[in-house]
Amino acid sequence: MATIGEELAKARKRQGYTQEQLALDLPISRESLAKYETGARRLPDDMRRPIAEAVDDVEFYFITWNEAAGEVSIPFFNGDYVDHHPSSMVFLVKQETDEALEQLRRVCWFKPVHMRTETEREDMQKVVFELLDAAASTINLVAVVCREYGFSMKKLFKQWRLTLKARRLQK
Repeated sequence: MATIGEELAKARKRQGYTQEQLALDLPISRESLAKYETGARRLPDDMRRPIAEAVDDVEFYFITWNEAAGEVSIPFFNGDYVDHHPSSMVFLVKQETDEALEQLRRVCWFKPVHMRTETEREDMQKVVFELLDAAASTINLVAVVCREYGFSMKKLFKQWRLTLKARRLQK
């Protein structure tokens, strides 16, 4: 598995930045950036967010999210059987969403948790896995569209959060 520094170097290159160009957007020198990328120096925690915002790379967002949140994050789909073409990702989202909706229909939502059988608890866990699959495929589609169209994922998420506040879904 690649280090955060190696992933930073890949992201920087995907975005077409030199170390000098990226360092201009950050409160660090090109030399420090080079040391982070090679692993000669540990990337400080307080630099992770500014670097992620400056590089604005879809895959790097997933990596830093995973590193910060651990298992409570959505992974970037980069497996051998993943086709990142937008139409393929739309198909995946539809498939995963349909499976999640089917599982949602199968469980009883009004029965109190403490009265559920072990089988009902297992069924609820299946629902959670299907919902996670649907959410992950959807966020991966967002990433693919951002990359395909050259959208900034950072800017889109900021705009989206404003709409959540406007709709009173978030404070």
